[in-house]
Amino acid sequence: MFYFAFVDSADVVFGPEHEVEDLLVVSYKLAQQEGEFATLDLTVKNPRVGLLASGRKQWLLFSWRDDANPTAGTRLLFRGRLVGIPTDLLGNQVTLQFDARPPGYDATKAALAETLKADPIAYDPMFLKPDSRDDPDAVIEAMTVRYHVDPVDHSVTVSDMLDGEDGTIDFDTGFLKDSLSIAIGQPPLRRVDMEVTVNWDQVAAGSLDISPVVLKAFQTAGSGSKYMIRSLTGDGFMKKWPSPDGSIGGGWKWGACVILRADGSVLPEDFHQVILDNATASFPVWSMKPTLIAAYDVSRPKTEVLTFRLEADCQALLADAGDDEILSIKISGSADEPCDPANTDNPGGAMPIGDVRRRAYFPTARGLQSLGYAIALARGNILERSRAIQIGFTVPFRDGLDVTLRKNARCADPRIPGGQAAGKIVGYEFNGVARSHTATITIGCSVGKGNTVTTVPGEPVYIDDDYIEDDYQVHEGQTFMPVAGEITYEDFGAIQPVDDGVDFFQMLPFDMVESMVVYNGVPVQQSVVDAFKPDISAAVNALNQVYTRLDGDLKKLTIGRDDPPFLTNYPVTVSQLMVPKTIDLEAA
Repeated sequence: MFYFAFVDSADVVFGPEHEVEDLLVVSYKLAQQEGEFATLDLTVKNPRVGLLASGRKQWLLFSWRDDANPTAGTRLLFRGRLVGIPTDLLGNQVTLQFDARPPGYDATKAALAETLKADPIAYDPMFLKPDSRDDPDAVIEAMTVRYHVDPVDHSVTVSDMLDGEDGTIDFDTGFLKDSLSIAIGQPPLRRVDMEVTVNWDQVAAGSLDISPVVLKAFQTAGSGSKYMIRSLTGDGFMKKWPSPDGSIGGGWKWGACVILRADGSVLPEDFHQVILDNATASFPVWSMKPTLIAAYDVSRPKTEVLTFRLEADCQALLADAGDDEILSIKISGSADEPCDPANTDNPGGAMPIGDVRRRAYFPTARGLQSLGYAIALARGNILERSRAIQIGFTVPFRDGLDVTLRKNARCADPRIPGGQAAGKIVGYEFNGVARSHTATITIGCSVGKGNTVTTVPGEPVYIDDDYIEDDYQVHEGQTFMPVAGEITYEDFGAIQPVDDGVDFFQMLPFDMVESMVVYNGVPVQQSVVDAFKPDISAAVNALNQVYTRLDGDLKKLTIGRDDPPFLTNYPVTVSQLMVPKTIDLEAA
């Protein structure tokens, strides 16, 4: 017995009072397709009233009681709202349309999507436009799920495209033989070529004490120690010492630079004695303590391009692969845009790069999440297209009552390749007219080979595992598995960033100073003075020509117009994607 009861709202609790027939129904069709709302079409005797008139009840409860088992109670099959009425109201029969769209569906769907963002692999906001990051459909773009709305309780969930969460209904051979249909849809994807581009500005500011390099240069010139520098022309040398904020070039300027007399006195602590013909001349040897600070404040654009080719482990539908079996996907994002969840240090949102001083993005933990997202995106496209075979069959009404789009189904028949098939239920349709009531089920069968893949530990590249922690070790050939049993990728940590080699986390003076040379150190000056000792005036003039001079070059931190860009390519090797096999097209 079927009942059709109009109610005031969607949240009415179903009860015995709804076992009524508010409409004289001639036939019905209750259907739902994957990702859509369930719909109910009722062909009824024309009530000749305004069904959408103000004040009329527009929600309908469709239920059924098994007359052969009355103690089982009445079962609610559908809860929906009237959305369409016929344009021809003069006929004796009209068709009314209802759908099971719950009130506040958009808000409920958005709230559900928000919870799905917690998956660090299947959701990466960096590759979505800011106005799409809260779009529920964009959130699941790399996930193998579809939104599902229950036609009875209106609960909003997500359901996997290949594996129904609520189990499998085994129809075996219990369906109408003439109803079996097998359709080949779009050929499965054989390959996805993925290209992921990430941009950011490497920004760093700070200072570097290059005094140790100066001291070393004076030591090399025989004009100092580990702590002091020496010169016979120290007065002029101190006057020409760099002053703070002076420009150097290449992203550098002078910081807090000072040079002090070592003895703290006006007079030098040592003298170079020159014996003349009739007198002794004393030339002061200045001993000084230098402090030379170089400051930097730079912003350098960096780009990384990660590529991989993902092939599907699928059965063949065509002898020759066509262009429609290969998909190219390109995505890009900015690693220094605050798009990750906010935290204490980043109340406005965190940047994927984390610290903009980094030399590379993809080898970081966050970068590996982006790789996982790219793999998930490619995987999702392959798995969706792997449901290349659709099988439909019709069963008696009672046998189809437990069918939902959150379940799988199995059927068996000699006409099916391999004798049987299973798959996710992608659609169903209940039809009733007079005494004929049936349910037609459609399942999507995946044409993979049903294989699995495992990881490989690889071999340490730099040093044995016994001597270094795994976090700092690179293993050649090591593979990681972002999706259990389905796919792996090889370690690419040995690929070095393409840049100038500057590590802003470890700025060492001897690395940043490309050259530092002392001209006219104390030994040179002493020899010049000694050469002119008969004439003190000539000795002084000669010394003025060989004043101590310090020349040096710092590593350039900026990128010039003609310099090559900082572009690093990461070609990643991935395994085949292991696709489930729910129908055997290669069976004998």
